[in-house]
Amino acid sequence: MRTARLLAALWVAGIAGLAGLPGRAASAAVDKKNLTAEQRQWLEEEDLLIRKEDRKQFFALAGSYQRDQFIRDWWKSRDPDPETPANEFKLAWEARKVEVRSRYGNLTEDRARTFLLHGEPASIRKPDCDWRIWPIEVWTYQGSGDLPHDFVLIFVQATGTGSFHLWRPADGFDALEAQKEIGTPMRDENEVAFGNFLFKWCPAELRNGLWTAVQLAVQEQQTNLLDLAYKAPGPRDTEWLATFRAGLTDLAPGAATLAAHLDLGYPGSDGSQTLVQGLLAVPAAAAKLAQLEGKGTYSFILNGEVLREGALLDSFRYRFDVPAAGLGDVVPVAFERRLRPGSYELVVKLDDLNGGRSYRERRAIEVPKIEAAPPDPAVAAGLAAAGREMAAGGAAAGGGGDLRILPLAAGSATGPVRIEAAAQGEAIHKVTFFLDGKALLTKARPPWSVDVNLGDLPTPHTVRAVGLDAAGAEVAADSLEVNPATQRFAVHLREPRPGAKAAAGKPLRAEAEVRVPDGRTLDRVEVFLGDARVATLYQPPFVQPLGAGGRAGQASFVRAVAYLKDGESAEDTVLLNAPGYVEHLDVQLVEVYAAVKDGGHRPLTDLKAADFTVKDSGVPQTISRFERMTDLPISAALLIDTSSSMAKSLPQAQRAALGFVDTLAPKDRAAVIPFNERPRLSVKLTGNAEELHQALSGLAAIGGTAIFDSVVFALHYLQGIRGERAILLLTDGGDRSSKFSFEECLDYARRAGVTVYAIGLGIRKLDFAARTHLGKLASETGGRSWFVDSAAELQGVYAEIGEDLRSRYLLAYQPAPPGKPGEFHPVAVGVDRPGVEVDALAGYFP
Repeated sequence: MRTARLLAALWVAGIAGLAGLPGRAASAAVDKKNLTAEQRQWLEEEDLLIRKEDRKQFFALAGSYQRDQFIRDWWKSRDPDPETPANEFKLAWEARKVEVRSRYGNLTEDRARTFLLHGEPASIRKPDCDWRIWPIEVWTYQGSGDLPHDFVLIFVQATGTGSFHLWRPADGFDALEAQKEIGTPMRDENEVAFGNFLFKWCPAELRNGLWTAVQLAVQEQQTNLLDLAYKAPGPRDTEWLATFRAGLTDLAPGAATLAAHLDLGYPGSDGSQTLVQGLLAVPAAAAKLAQLEGKGTYSFILNGEVLREGALLDSFRYRFDVPAAGLGDVVPVAFERRLRPGSYELVVKLDDLNGGRSYRERRAIEVPKIEAAPPDPAVAAGLAAAGREMAAGGAAAGGGGDLRILPLAAGSATGPVRIEAAAQGEAIHKVTFFLDGKALLTKARPPWSVDVNLGDLPTPHTVRAVGLDAAGAEVAADSLEVNPATQRFAVHLREPRPGAKAAAGKPLRAEAEVRVPDGRTLDRVEVFLGDARVATLYQPPFVQPLGAGGRAGQASFVRAVAYLKDGESAEDTVLLNAPGYVEHLDVQLVEVYAAVKDGGHRPLTDLKAADFTVKDSGVPQTISRFERMTDLPISAALLIDTSSSMAKSLPQAQRAALGFVDTLAPKDRAAVIPFNERPRLSVKLTGNAEELHQALSGLAAIGGTAIFDSVVFALHYLQGIRGERAILLLTDGGDRSSKFSFEECLDYARRAGVTVYAIGLGIRKLDFAARTHLGKLASETGGRSWFVDSAAELQGVYAEIGEDLRSRYLLAYQPAPPGKPGEFHPVAVGVDRPGVEVDALAGYFP
């Protein structure tokens, strides 16, 4: 089914005139001597899919490595799910080619090309009119959601030997007739005459079907359906070719030359890689100045390629906006890459966006091995475990120090944990550790570490280490997020460090880390020095040298802004020339989602903000944001019990969950988390209905039941997501295997702010504990609970959940007075209408 769906989209590629596919003659006229065998094979075997503009761009490329990259990007543009490691389209297409070769021995005959595009027809008929017509095959394709029309295709083997070709009415009816070779040819070659010919010579059981097929073929030609269907199929990513062209390092024919000079340096190392820093110095007189946001600014696009043994190893694309204020006679454009020691070729092209001039250079480079300065012996082991080495000199070169908290092991951190920091530089005499803003311990000698108990639940925490000099003044600091919200879109500046000193002549660099939620795509990262945007980075590593000079000394902050493809942004700012530890005031906005039902348990959808009252810890609040859920995306986790006791009920449970998936809106996302003794993330959050269908269809019942552990797992997974979040929990019994208690699970659910819908299947009425637990999990988080006796009722329950999610209201407010960390705040939502029922969050922890 998956293969059929992937390739059914190729219907628009059409059938008619396959032997004369546009572009084939053009490619045959090009000298292919300089192409590799792989490149020639791609041109020949994927001919049906290669569009005219693809072919033109491919042959315009100067380098073989560029053509190889073009082919890789061409396949990638057709990948239906880029987040998976495999290209499902390519796999399905290759499988189709294997089948075609086994049937027809080649990929070029019209039947073979038709089968490649559309697969097995609904029927193949081979009428035999005793050699009055040439051997014919009539293929019928039935219309469907992907194929809007029934198509009938006629293939004829002219002269009775050799290959079959597609017959079109424009070829003439005599192209079907063998009579002229053995008798008197027909003179009146029109549709009526050919019909008479068939009725005269063909058996009744054959002629009617063949005549119908011929008439359909005539209609298809008259309505241009075949010509329209002949259009080559487009890629999933319609902008891929423009993106590829934008990243090329070739100069356009007749391009005006931009004066520039390239210097390369190797200032340090990052693990086993050497930092390669490039500085393009452009004479200010050679570049053109333009106004950007009211300031005179030079604007450039830098494209770069790194080659090793003639193959493309790395490519990069940056945009630079360099303010003219404070510059001398030279406009500096700096970039950085990380390469292992060895021989390379570096290709750079710099385009002056204002002046329309370009600079290009291709240079052989030898990247040296840079030995890192030996770290403090007490922390050498920790540095090795962290997988990073400090660059030679570092911040200590200026008599200061550097301090980094070593990352914890992958996964959630709970219970007793040792936090370790690595310090370098003679200035650091003490290190103070903080947990969530509270001082824990100050150590006067290494090892710089502290033991903390993070509790039994994977609750988010912030650990901070501050290095102090002999007088107690701060000289370095670092922070680490523990159990961060995995689905929160965030950008974090690792460099410069808070409190970095920006001074004339002192190098400054920005290094950003970006966390992208499942199912989302990063577009770019913009780096600002003060108010000026200095670079736009399109791929990792997100590192940008900010240069030395007066501008760095005058700037007060560095800012990184990350953007997703859908326009959502996140940013981080580091203050320069300021104390490293600066208190931040976060304006907390509490979001409450409420469902309101009338006496008949029907959703009320006509309420206004004035109809609601919200009390936080008994204090009335002012609603600052009010929205209906019809306009907001939903992120849902389908948490499904797959223990052994679910064996009989699982098929109906799967069908019910599939029905819910089919109601998701385009912006909604869902994840599938089956559980028995432990939860398993089967499918990450995605809007791909087919992927969700596959995961749900592949569930199997085995093992025990760990409800509370699985709820905690799902709650943690959904942390950090904007908009409505919900867990749809389905289970048929009480917890048997969890390490977390119900009280711990409930406490974590209150903190998470995720709505839980609990469905108890076949749970006895006397099983008070199981029913109470599920009911309380739902009510405390603003959801609902259902207890059904039969799996046949699940479809209706899932439909009610979908309706509930679509009829909720978002009420947001800034709590007055603000909440205190660690203190539970009960929330009461009321509606000024008699006889209504309100389901909403019972409270939260700030």
